[in-house]
Amino acid sequence: MMFKIANKQILAKDVKRLDVKAPLIAARVLPGQFVMIITSEGGKWIPMAVAESEPMRGLITFIFQEVGPATIELGAMTIGEEIFSIIGPLGQPAVIEKSGVIVCLATGVGTAHILPICKALKKAGNKVIGIIGAKTKSSLTLEPQMRISCNRLLITTEDGTYERRGLASEMLKDILSTEVVRKVYTVGSVDMMQAVCRLTKDKSIKTYVQLQPAMSCGIGNCGSCRVRVEGKVVLACVSGPLFDGHNVNFEHYKTRLAAYRQNEIDPQQQEADEMTRSITKFFPGLLGK
Repeated sequence: MMFKIANKQILAKDVKRLDVKAPLIAARVLPGQFVMIITSEGGKWIPMAVAESEPMRGLITFIFQEVGPATIELGAMTIGEEIFSIIGPLGQPAVIEKSGVIVCLATGVGTAHILPICKALKKAGNKVIGIIGAKTKSSLTLEPQMRISCNRLLITTEDGTYERRGLASEMLKDILSTEVVRKVYTVGSVDMMQAVCRLTKDKSIKTYVQLQPAMSCGIGNCGSCRVRVEGKVVLACVSGPLFDGHNVNFEHYKTRLAAYRQNEIDPQQQEADEMTRSITKFFPGLLGK
């Protein structure tokens, strides 16, 4: 199976967009789901949100930031090259229904994760208010796509170089004082999502957060993506990645993320090999062309 790169763009510093030929996944993926990709044989598996899909052309789109060896290797690939393997779609899709006014809030590359959810919610007849935030104007991504996918889009930059100066969560506070919001979807830093949940919990507004813990297999076999929700340990790859934010133990989540960053300093190829064996077991024939 070939996963050829059909198009590539540099969106911001260290932020890349790849359009990849994957017709079977493009035909099935739903908003909120993700895939696992491996750039080359023996490499490390990477969980990747599907920002856009075009079933007619058989394309799926990844938008990601180069933050480690695996994503740097992916970002270095060029048009016409082939990604070694992609499995998916994985995870639970977002619940898309008509509810009324819905806020979709994302920061950084989290905008790529929330974009398909915005599109689907708007198509379902909701009034979608988008809020996207970035540190500077130059690091802002997907503004045109979000404007099309939302009924209204608000933008914040931490340094004030574009639109409103401040944090995206502060913009949400203003919206909640003027709109009868039924639901909130949010993707971004832990502190931002936690701040959003504090605001919405006071008003009893259903809030979905997208968790992105360390994930090595994406199919529930390795257990690396453990998170604590409603007092229970669950796997983000199987039960998520979207969860009711009011039930998430964010302190546990922060601890898990910190441990992963420490381990990532010295990646172990043995772990990648073990995950390859696990995925081969559950998805025979997918590893390789």
